Amino acid sequence: MASSEADTVEVHPVTFPPQVLARISPELSLQRHLSLGIRPSLKRFEEFRDVHIDQNTLSRYKLENAASEDSTNSVLGSNVLKSGKTFVITSITGGIVEETLPVETEDPGEQELEDLTKGRDEISKFAPVYPLVEVERGRVGAPTDEEMTISQKLHDYVLHSGLIPKSSLKVQCGVRTTEKSGEAKVLYPDEDVDVSTSIRTLSQRKWSYVLYAKIVVFSRTGPVFDLCWNSLLYALQDTRLPRAFIDERATDLKMTIRTRGRSASVRETYEILCDPKRSIPLKISRESVGYASSFGVIDLDPEMALDQEDHDMEKEERQPILLADLDTEAEEACIQSTICIITDSNGNLKNIDILGGGARVTPAILRRAINLAQLRARNLEFLTAPEV
Repeated sequence: MASSEADTVEVHPVTFPPQVLARISPELSLQRHLSLGIRPSLKRFEEFRDVHIDQNTLSRYKLENAASEDSTNSVLGSNVLKSGKTFVITSITGGIVEETLPVETEDPGEQELEDLTKGRDEISKFAPVYPLVEVERGRVGAPTDEEMTISQKLHDYVLHSGLIPKSSLKVQCGVRTTEKSGEAKVLYPDEDVDVSTSIRTLSQRKWSYVLYAKIVVFSRTGPVFDLCWNSLLYALQDTRLPRAFIDERATDLKMTIRTRGRSASVRETYEILCDPKRSIPLKISRESVGYASSFGVIDLDPEMALDQEDHDMEKEERQPILLADLDTEAEEACIQSTICIITDSNGNLKNIDILGGGARVTPAILRRAINLAQLRARNLEFLTAPEV
């Protein structure tokens, strides 16, 4: 008997700090926080992170109607967005492409195709942005699936929302002329009604701007699509397009000049140039502007609750919980039911994405999420208001 008592092993409970428990069992840590009425980030269920923005600090057009001294800067618009501990830096660059068909030329085959696809005819009036999303993780490598998915979604959302009309990207090309005194001057047909006919013939040629967006995310603590969308939207609202022109010798061209050689390539005797000082603001459709908000839906697990003495959670039917602005690794990893809502400051819905997971998205939760997204959109719109 004495030997059996000596061999008795006493077991002591092991406790972990909250940070360690969140790493070992994120779902248990999240459930225990939710049972106390708070989240792992110590926010309330319907509380958003504070957002701060810094507009146009990276652009060459830092001052209105003026270009910066750095002539090598190709950024046309920029935004730095800080949400909690996460930083999103967006820079807008661009290029100029020439259409193969003149503006006034009509292709019967293209017209017939447009008549057959009237449903997509409305989309053809708008232009997209070509984004590249990078989520910094301290390592280099090929783009992840998440980065490519977010980039594609941003491209599709900009195009289908009708945010950028194609007419706003049309290049009103000017002509650089040389006076008798030797002074060079650039004339633009849309500004001077007294320009010569040869200059106006350039309107038969069609150029357009193409916009690219590079979005870099630092210190990511949760889903980043809504942050990327809002930062892109802020950057586009402050984007300026440089004025473009060609040399006056191009107006006298009657035919292209071919080089003799194996490739027989076509070489133009001019090139389109961008004015280093003059620019125009990018005209976007204000009624299509909408800000994104993300939500998560999760059910409380009674077996993981911290205190079951006062409330019989097994017998009581618990309703799903709506969490606004998902944050921390525990929330992102454990919450599978998500809602993403894009709405404007007037409450008009632009887009709703619902991803069903383990929790039920009830109509009451959806209505509450829409109300919160509308309030959030008003606050985000207020950030762009000029200071008085």
